[in-house]
Amino acid sequence: MNPVFHAASETARYGWLMGVLTVLFLACFVGWTWWAYGSARRARLEEAARLPLSEDEP
Repeated sequence: MNPVFHAASETARYGWLMGVLTVLFLACFVGWTWWAYGSARRARLEEAARLPLSEDEP
């Protein structure tokens, strides 16, 4: 068997795993984004956004 075809068949064998991991990472990203921009943290984000514009020296 051609070594290229053999390598491709090994990669294709675990294609379902790549799909599952993609869905898992996408769900984690969406959940993390939803948590970060939730209404409970809105005031904290607005305060952090104003930090570069503040004139107070640390």
